[in-house]
Amino acid sequence: MNADSNKTILCTLGPASLNADTIKRLAQLGVDLFRLNLSHTRVDQLEGLISLIQANSDVPICLDTQGAQVRTGPLPDGEMKLETDTVVSLVDTTNETGPNEVPLYPASVLPQLMVGDVVSIDFNIASVQVLATSPVIRARVLSAGRIGSNKAASIDRHIFLDPLTDVDLAAIDLGLHLGIKNVALSFANRQAAVEELRKLVGDDVKIIAKVESRTSLDNLDGIMEAADAILIDRGDMGREVAIEYLPFVQKKIIAEANAAGVPVYVATNLLESMMVNPRPTRAEANDVINTLLDGADGLVLAAETAIGAYPVGSVRMIRSLIRHHEAQGTFSLDQFDSHLGSGLISAHGGRLIERLVREQDAQGMNGLPRLEIGESEMLDVRQIAIGTFSPLEGFMDREILESVLEKNRLPDGTAWPMPILLQVTADADYPAGETVALTYQNRARAIIAVDEVFSYDLERLAKGWFGTTDTKHPGVKRLLQGGDRFVAGKVSLLPHAMANREAYELTPAQARRVFESREWQRVVGFHTRNVPHRAHEYLQLTALANNQCDGIFIHPVTGPKKTGDFSGGITLKAYQLLIDQHYPPGAAVLGGFVTYSRYAGPREAVFTALCRQNFGCSHFIVGRDHTGVGDFYPPDASQRLFDEIGDIGIEPVFFDSVYYCQRCRNHVEGCEHGREFSQEISGTQAREVLRQGGTLPDWFIRTSVSQLIVRELANGGEVFAE
Repeated sequence: MNADSNKTILCTLGPASLNADTIKRLAQLGVDLFRLNLSHTRVDQLEGLISLIQANSDVPICLDTQGAQVRTGPLPDGEMKLETDTVVSLVDTTNETGPNEVPLYPASVLPQLMVGDVVSIDFNIASVQVLATSPVIRARVLSAGRIGSNKAASIDRHIFLDPLTDVDLAAIDLGLHLGIKNVALSFANRQAAVEELRKLVGDDVKIIAKVESRTSLDNLDGIMEAADAILIDRGDMGREVAIEYLPFVQKKIIAEANAAGVPVYVATNLLESMMVNPRPTRAEANDVINTLLDGADGLVLAAETAIGAYPVGSVRMIRSLIRHHEAQGTFSLDQFDSHLGSGLISAHGGRLIERLVREQDAQGMNGLPRLEIGESEMLDVRQIAIGTFSPLEGFMDREILESVLEKNRLPDGTAWPMPILLQVTADADYPAGETVALTYQNRARAIIAVDEVFSYDLERLAKGWFGTTDTKHPGVKRLLQGGDRFVAGKVSLLPHAMANREAYELTPAQARRVFESREWQRVVGFHTRNVPHRAHEYLQLTALANNQCDGIFIHPVTGPKKTGDFSGGITLKAYQLLIDQHYPPGAAVLGGFVTYSRYAGPREAVFTALCRQNFGCSHFIVGRDHTGVGDFYPPDASQRLFDEIGDIGIEPVFFDSVYYCQRCRNHVEGCEHGREFSQEISGTQAREVLRQGGTLPDWFIRTSVSQLIVRELANGGEVFAE
């Protein structure tokens, strides 16, 4: 059972999911048990399939037996059409099937057929009635239909079938040898059948008895006594129980299993529409939730993940529905977290902050004292208010600042390495509790509820924040040019302050909705202030593939830049071109991050990762010398700070420096040729060459990107910050 849930997810593997990438992804989504259906798996395939699963996940495997079930054998071309009132022969599967012959197995069923028996095939797609049993079994077609190979058949009276077929016995013997600890007994009609399997597998193997016939209902108490868990297969049960009664039968079985303390799982048609569609129907979602509300301990995905078009999406949806069910106590019609069941990573600190003043509450602000702030501070206010800096709700006071400087944590222990301060001049002084209007360009944009105004030694702050007091460091220079007083308190953004946003800007809530609409859960974030070069492509696509992520969130800084940096506009244009022409379709979302570089080295690396967690990213790319500036930080400083802080929620994806190897003719972090044949790639070099009107080879930067920049320069566009 997944550690984050008290509900079990059983997932059937088949042609759509029996590959390394899908197995890894399903395991990451929290599947508790992988199921191999022996009705559709040959014994000679089994060892290879088990090895494939075990090589790519730690999820235990369950062998689901054929059991006491009649099925059609192989048919020419895989199917045949039965026409009403024609006569067919019912034969065993020993010989090749001829015209007008319907093969059935196991062979033991044929001698038990009697004149008058009605055989329904493939969930009543067609039915036949026995006319004669000697010298061959002849039957007339009662209802026409196109039947397929290996489809279930049922007889309208009880006949005896062994609980395990020869295929089952061979598969179980192999499975025990390979360490399989779970077996599902199909058509567990009696307690004795479960006990027979128990003698075969021993007490260390968990037996899941599948309840899928009227006989199993009659013997439910004994079956539950002998089995470790039961599984309600609504598909096969539906061949013997009218569909109008099936919901009541399911509820009754679940109630009895709950009373007996036996785990009970439910299978079949949970998300049938997701065989072909990326989303389930509302009726299916309602069915799953009601099944959980009734007391089901687990859910089984079968065809959805074995042969459906969306195996990963189906498991993601089941996991999401389970989350909604388990959080039902927090739901109300007045207020609920719309991201509760999305499956995206939680915001840092557990809640996405939103501090926006409602239109009706924004009146009457004219009488407030006013404090004019600069562009960078205004950007901080916006990012606090929309939740980018969650769990922060405002500017830090002295206690929070010192905790961050000394421990890289907020006072409550939440990881946080970056001071977020409102630096003011000496004459700014407000009593605690006062509400102040924050103005930018002489217009009120936000309010701050003042908690504290405090002084702090700027050189001490610079040393703790940036690790240096050298004014050649741009962050130090900016800090020391300001006053030594700071205003602390929660901020709220006025409604008009979010008007006229930049074209590509996404708020954290908007980004999360985009990821949800794309069915993403594992998202890798990328922070940059440069146009894309080939090393960045390598980082992004490698992180996407190696971490089985659903997509990339490319999130370049588009706020104020230092002179000579690429402008935010050209960076966005270049990335949009890259996504359109060179990235896998639907693999990336581009958003502008309207903030500014703080040049805080390793602190900024962790900070930018936490911001992306709030946007919904589960992973974050940390390159060599990430957010470094000059020679102020060692190339591995960021990685060391991540290691020092420990688990922060979002998972860093570390890379060494990437270069182009002339021998490999590829971009690598390292290869057998060493550095002798390496060609270095850097954003700094790209800026210098392009600013001087030079060109770069395609291995350094895409020719299409270079041409875009050249055109922008020729047309007088803003390529570099002034």
